[in-house]
Amino acid sequence: MSKKYFRRDEIVGKEIISDAALRLGKVKDIGYDPEGKIVLIYDTQDGEEDAIHSSQIMALGDVVLVKSVPETKSPTQPQKNETSLKQCPKCGKANPPEMLFCTSCGTKLEA
Repeated sequence: MSKKYFRRDEIVGKEIISDAALRLGKVKDIGYDPEGKIVLIYDTQDGEEDAIHSSQIMALGDVVLVKSVPETKSPTQPQKNETSLKQCPKCGKANPPEMLFCTSCGTKLEA
């Protein structure tokens, strides 16, 4: 019988690998995006925090295998322009310009 669900403590700490065989980082926590969708929050290889939607998960095992998405940072992709990011007034996290609320603490971001 296969598992029907995974507990948070079974996922946190697992390595996230893309279907392009790129190591993205390690799962740090599970959270929700501004639309209420579940995301895996992870520390990237360069020490930043990022998130990937649960809909991108292909398999869970010794690692988390995820679909490659254009927003996913990789060593061959250029980094986002820092000036286009919205700074959270509460925690200081840099958020993508389309975000209405901080992806880290949930504070409403200025337009």
